Amino acid sequence: MNGAGNDFVIFDAKKQEISLSAEQIRAISARDNPATKGCDQLLMLKESDKADVFMHIYNADGGEVDACGNATRCIADMLYKELGRLPVSIETNAAVLQGVKEQDDYILVDMGAPKFDWQDIPLAIPTEEAAKKIESFSGFKNPTFVSMGNPHVVFFMDEIPSDAEVRKIGSKIENSTEVFPKRVNVSFAQITANIDGNSYIITAKTWERGAGLTAACGTGACAILAAANKLNSDIGSAIVKFMNSNEVVTVELQEDNHILLGGEIEKEFEGTVEI
Repeated sequence: MNGAGNDFVIFDAKKQEISLSAEQIRAISARDNPATKGCDQLLMLKESDKADVFMHIYNADGGEVDACGNATRCIADMLYKELGRLPVSIETNAAVLQGVKEQDDYILVDMGAPKFDWQDIPLAIPTEEAAKKIESFSGFKNPTFVSMGNPHVVFFMDEIPSDAEVRKIGSKIENSTEVFPKRVNVSFAQITANIDGNSYIITAKTWERGAGLTAACGTGACAILAAANKLNSDIGSAIVKFMNSNEVVTVELQEDNHILLGGEIEKEFEGTVEI
């Protein structure tokens, strides 16, 4: 499946145990794998005592992570079709998330509230020190650090960097473990239009931890809105357009500070892969 171009290989292990090594996950996720066509993340669905399903999320490099917004949207859509009801609930390592309502033929997912405390993100050092450290080796100023169940850093700028620059700088920032002990997702964003005083259009590119430059990033879009709202409280919702796919997702900050994430999803194919 894919959500706004952010693509996933999904294994349903609710009734049958499936165990994959990091090497197998990397092989299945590889873009030159003819059986799967590769993916940004591999999802493993298992039974949950707290929710309709537990979703394990593995990046293309084989490492497990705690959150993925577009994956949550895809699985929420699957559950909605299987169970015939809303809300549906999805447990992850970080939280129990909910697909809460249908809008324009897709499911809106409550991604929870952003966290800005440096220890929650987590950063290895306080925010001001982290910002100076990043600027010293990347040249990028005024980062906003935020957790959406996974760590993010967002840069707002007048011009989005080229793909080559995103790959170079994104990788360097991601792997700066002296600042980000669990590594980090890196987003470069530009606020391009004010729709109605509250909603904005934001263009972006995201370098995903363990996956690289992806077509879209759901938690990245949430982090971008959270960062934008922190800088300007008038920004309460946005259409985030990812430049590498021209796909869009919608994000909206609720009164309880939770962020709703929406957008198109697509089931591409299903089949059997030898592991």
